[in-house]
Amino acid sequence: MSNAVRAGLVVFLLGVLGVWLIKPIGDACPDLGRLPAGSQSASSPSFAPPLTRTCTYTTADGTEAHQRYVPIVDWLIVAVVAGVAGVGVGLLGPGTPRPERAPKPEREPRPERAPKPEREPRPERAPKPERGSRPERGSKPEREPRPERAPKSEREPRLRSTPPPPSPPPETAEDRAAQRERERLERARRRDRG
Repeated sequence: MSNAVRAGLVVFLLGVLGVWLIKPIGDACPDLGRLPAGSQSASSPSFAPPLTRTCTYTTADGTEAHQRYVPIVDWLIVAVVAGVAGVGVGLLGPGTPRPERAPKPEREPRPERAPKPEREPRPERAPKPERGSRPERGSKPEREPRPERAPKSEREPRLRSTPPPPSPPPETAEDRAAQRERERLERARRRDRG
């Protein structure tokens, strides 16, 4: 049981006993206002049944009346005060110790790995053939002299492309008739000669 719950229970029990045995929180005898003026009241704890109180009313002419009641409202107030006290103790007081955790089971050791097989040594590489001696960077190889250019006059003349001959104009009907007449005359001359 936590300290806060214990504190709340202690405050509640002390409050109930105080209301029962010493004095109630509110009006001990609420029915006094119903009696005629000049009446008096007195409250005392009652043991039959326990936790109740007995009110004794006395009127002006000396008449006494007894009434027993249960202080429920006072108990509710005491319960609220006890709850506040328990919460205060829970916030201000040290926390309840937590139960110790069971130790974790030890893990089983891992099996040892088998050793890796040794790799076969690689065959040695054949030495690379020696390259020819490079020329030194400072000295560049001599270049062959370029052939001299021929003077412009000795060069072969370039052939210029000549434009094609103009196409003859299209023959008209009259030209064709004249051509036929010439051919006919030429044939006639050849016959006369023959």
